[in-house]
Amino acid sequence: MGRMNNSAPYGRAGHQTRQRELDLFDLLAFVWTQKHLAIVVALIAFFPLAFLVWTTLSPTYEAQSRLLVILDENDLAPGAAGSGGAFTLDQVMESEADILNTDEVRRRAIESRRGFASSAQVRALRQGFSITRNPNASVLVAHYEDPNADIAANTLNAIIDAYLEYRVELLVGAPGEGVEERLDAAELEAARAEAELRAFLNENQLVDFQSERTSLLARITDLEARYLSAEADASSARSFAQSLAQRLANIPESIELYVENSVSGQLLDLEVRRQELLARYQPTAPMVLAIEREIEALSAFIGSGGAEGRGQRRTGVNPVWQAVQSERLQQEAYAASQAQLAASLQRQISQARQDADRLRGLAPEHDRLARAASARADAAQRLSAQAADASARRNAPPGAADAVRVVERAMPPAQANSLRKPALVAVAVLALGLGCLAALLRGYLVSARHRAPFEPGPAPDGSAAATRNSRTGASASSQKRPPRKLPVLARVSS
Repeated sequence: MGRMNNSAPYGRAGHQTRQRELDLFDLLAFVWTQKHLAIVVALIAFFPLAFLVWTTLSPTYEAQSRLLVILDENDLAPGAAGSGGAFTLDQVMESEADILNTDEVRRRAIESRRGFASSAQVRALRQGFSITRNPNASVLVAHYEDPNADIAANTLNAIIDAYLEYRVELLVGAPGEGVEERLDAAELEAARAEAELRAFLNENQLVDFQSERTSLLARITDLEARYLSAEADASSARSFAQSLAQRLANIPESIELYVENSVSGQLLDLEVRRQELLARYQPTAPMVLAIEREIEALSAFIGSGGAEGRGQRRTGVNPVWQAVQSERLQQEAYAASQAQLAASLQRQISQARQDADRLRGLAPEHDRLARAASARADAAQRLSAQAADASARRNAPPGAADAVRVVERAMPPAQANSLRKPALVAVAVLALGLGCLAALLRGYLVSARHRAPFEPGPAPDGSAAATRNSRTGASASSQKRPPRKLPVLARVSS
């Protein structure tokens, strides 16, 4: 119910008047008092909008056609429409729906009926065409809307026929797709690139660039190892020869081999002569005694060392010095040979490094030619596989791509789909809302003009002078403005 907020009176003749709050009943009262305005505004807004809706939203006929997609592992056509290695039902159905919903299919459908397809016609055909599918179902439902039922059915059938034809051409391959011509061109390019690479190798006296470069690097490594080994052996032999030369300085070059004298021979001859005399004479014979005295005298001379170091002397080369000298000469010869080998290896290393630098300079050009030859060979190989696959698919038996069956062809629909009734209801609601809004605003303005102005009262803690002024102002106001009778908008209970 309505609420009336009245202020407490101050004094005998004056009181403070305050505006009360508006509620739902007040708003309804505003509208009810201006109900004729609401009806007029609603009618003014309804008829133009209704005419516009009636002329714009014309009835359309929706033709439907159902296609069954068969998922067969032996049939490559559904798998070719998907992507990846394993194909599920959803992948195949989405792929088939994408093929059916392409502009190429619509363009072919228009060309089959009119011979020429413009972008505007394809756009118009795209706006009226749609595809739906129930979850986990292998049936695609194609829809097409048109104001004419026969045109809707014929257009949808043309789209389905164009789709089936384009699908077979897309998945099986058309005879004039030019794979063989592209393969011939790719093979010519591959042969030309290979010839350029071979001419480059022949010009630089190479057989296999990578193999020769690898073998050259291995040869440089081996030569450097042999060079270091030869240098080490030469240095070692040279040091050993120097140590032998120092040793030879302390060894005499020649020594006395032996001394020859005839004293021992004479003694032997005397003993032999004594034995001969004893064989013929007695031991006391003068000749035997004389021989014995000679033997005793010569033995005493030899025993006293009188014949030592006397006689014919013979000297020769010291065998130790000769052995050390021979070893020194061998070490010097070995050191010289190793030094010569090291010098030869150094020259070979320099030549090998020059060859390596030359190959390093030729590497960018060789790599470019090798990449070109490899890329063209790979392209020719891929095109060869595509050509073989296309030839095999073209030679496949009839029905190789017949994985889509037309379950139901489009027929002219008997009932049209129209949005006029819902649109008219929406227009009526909108017009009624506009009328109520106009009535509400009109009623509020009228009520505001007839409502008494706000008269502030004195504060509770104001002075007596302020109270008197307030009362005087209230009396003067009541005398200047005669009281008006306000229209009753709503009954307010106490």
